[in-house]
Amino acid sequence: MMSYLSKAGLRPIMLSLAFFSAGLIGCHRQVPLEKALVPMEVKVLTRDAPVPGQYEADLIITSHVKRASFLLNPRTADTPYTFVISVNGQEFKDAVKGVEEVESDIKSERGKGVHYLFEKRLRFKPGAYKISLKPEDGTVATVKAELSGGKAYALKFEPLYGRKVGLTGGFGERLLDFRAYLDGKEIIKE
Repeated sequence: MMSYLSKAGLRPIMLSLAFFSAGLIGCHRQVPLEKALVPMEVKVLTRDAPVPGQYEADLIITSHVKRASFLLNPRTADTPYTFVISVNGQEFKDAVKGVEEVESDIKSERGKGVHYLFEKRLRFKPGAYKISLKPEDGTVATVKAELSGGKAYALKFEPLYGRKVGLTGGFGERLLDFRAYLDGKEIIKE
């Protein structure tokens, strides 16, 4: 009888010890997903600011979107459109007013609508940065860029319009995504 009680009493203890050991092993092997972003100092500049010194880099970010005006969602040139730029997690939000436009040099933007132009010039230390554009349509485009000091870089996000099924079309349908160009060369988005 004594051996049965000691076996029955040890069983819950052994099970608890096994679960505790498995938990410790799982925590030990867990790999961190990504380093925490370090806060950085970013200066917002005017478009015509002087060229940065060798210990700073400028990034001139531009994008544009054209929106159609619908009965249920009327838009005029006074209706603002919001762009949010995120650099390593630090966000900059701008609500820009548009220009009513019929003619456009861009094929997918021909026709009547409101054209919104976004421009922002930022200055920070040289290094690797994760930059995201988030317009009010909900689309997010993220790129990584390695910037050296003493230079002004141009990052351009070009809109892609189309239907939900992925067919390309005009601005009146839907903003699907962006293509990103750093100093005129297309870069891979994340």
